[in-house]
Amino acid sequence: MAVLAAVLGVVITSSSVIPQSSPPVRQVVSAADLAPLIFAGQQYVALGSSYAAGPELTTPPNPCQRARDNYPHQVAHALGMRLADVTCSGSRTAHILRIPQRPLAAHRQIDAVTPDTRLVTITTGGNDIGYIGRLLALGCLNATPGSLAPATAAACARGRTVRPEPTAAGYTAVERSIVAIIDAVRMRAPRALVVVVDYLPVLGPHDRSCPGLALTSAEAAAARRVFDGLAAATARAATNGGANLIPASRLGRMHGVCSAAPWISGFGRGSASYHPNLAGKTALADAVLRLLRQPAITAKALALSTVPLPATQLTPTPPTQTPPAQTPPTPTTIGPGPGR
Repeated sequence: MAVLAAVLGVVITSSSVIPQSSPPVRQVVSAADLAPLIFAGQQYVALGSSYAAGPELTTPPNPCQRARDNYPHQVAHALGMRLADVTCSGSRTAHILRIPQRPLAAHRQIDAVTPDTRLVTITTGGNDIGYIGRLLALGCLNATPGSLAPATAAACARGRTVRPEPTAAGYTAVERSIVAIIDAVRMRAPRALVVVVDYLPVLGPHDRSCPGLALTSAEAAAARRVFDGLAAATARAATNGGANLIPASRLGRMHGVCSAAPWISGFGRGSASYHPNLAGKTALADAVLRLLRQPAITAKALALSTVPLPATQLTPTPPTQTPPAQTPPTPTTIGPGPGR
């Protein structure tokens, strides 16, 4: 940090203004204030599946069902970044790295990552093991057709197959695929910050029964096992790939589909079943922004950035206090905190 400060003339502080007794007069900003300066106008690429695309039934028609209020759009708007949102509902890790998701997408998602990219978020893996697809198929079997919103009833009428629970090999394959995606991003954009955002939970610890949950007790227990396995595989991948992790799986644990303040839409209730609602998408965006405003991340971004900044004196910003239960086991983590 000292070397960085000497090179850039920059030190991070919690104050907004500190008088200077001698020239040159240097602007004083906090780590949080620097984030927009560093990222404004820079390229941000969002990779992933529907949990990043953020589909809603009211979303203007587009092949991948990307919503304009998904977390990548909210992050890009807050920081003034140029967004290449190539997330796509139904995508698997192979659609990011190896093959286009035809007919929905003509190119691999990774092709959007270019040398000038400065931020990449990744939310993927659930479709590789059939996590949400399995829950939707079970919902179609369990729900009374007359109780479902028309779009959900129509989807159920087309028929769905309930996939078996993933094996240990399935979780290992997801982990390796995410590491390969992180490596590919670094090869294409060596100056980019890479952030893995895992999945918000459908079920909270106390969710048992509610109108939006179309699962039996045994099916709910299996859903928790699959979700925990996916979250663990994603966390290992972020650690092994050296990426930053947003543990949405922990941040959203008290906001399941049956909670008083859900971040997930219920099954057949008129929105995209078992997917993040606006509150969930905003919570994910806020978590990404909190991460990017951490002093350590700001210093790393400064070191990577080629954006010319004014000479700035920075002193350390006190870290945000995070409850121990919310701290994920990764090199760089983000826990609950104030919003934007």
